Amino acid sequence: METKVSIVLVDDHVIVRSGLRSLIEILGNYEVVGEYSNGKQLTDAINAGTPLPDLLIMDLEMPIMDGEETMRWLQKHKPELKVLTLTWDTSERKIIELFRLGVRGYLLKSCTADVLKKAIDDAHTTGYYHSELLQSAIIKDMQEKGERQQVNQRITDREKHFLQLVCDKQEYTYDQIADMMQVHKRTVDGYRESLFDKFNIKSKTGLVMFAIKHGLVQM
Repeated sequence: METKVSIVLVDDHVIVRSGLRSLIEILGNYEVVGEYSNGKQLTDAINAGTPLPDLLIMDLEMPIMDGEETMRWLQKHKPELKVLTLTWDTSERKIIELFRLGVRGYLLKSCTADVLKKAIDDAHTTGYYHSELLQSAIIKDMQEKGERQQVNQRITDREKHFLQLVCDKQEYTYDQIADMMQVHKRTVDGYRESLFDKFNIKSKTGLVMFAIKHGLVQM
């Protein structure tokens, strides 16, 4: 008899776990071998010696220890564990960040049973579930990285320093920025006008938004 794929569920809603267990066990040769309400319960069980399942299906939004924090722990201690995440969040940045943390697949809670089955099968057999949502996020991430690289190539180190001070929460004036950079006020005006001209920006607020969007400053 073929060995069943062992699955552990991590979700703070009992009714969700119950529904997932029932659905999963009729979809294929799967067996839910454990359930936890949050990442802390899961990591405590792993530390206590509970065997790892073939696959973990985990909610992202949980109390005490959420999905992202749990992934950081797993990446450090159990990187071999395959994890599918469940969420309502379709943010490309969130998807990319989770895959960098080792997530093997990203599922919306509104997905169909067929999609869930494919995700489980793909993650178990090939290591990853590549959804359209993931592909879209990867493409957008690559485009943004390309744009950032182009922007970085057009900005000098002094202009980056100027941008960092412009974006500071202290809201420095241009005179204060000139003092901090140890240059004349006209030099700072030159940095500002150069950036305005290069990137078609019209105001200080526009500079701040531009710098944040392209990852040019540490907030």
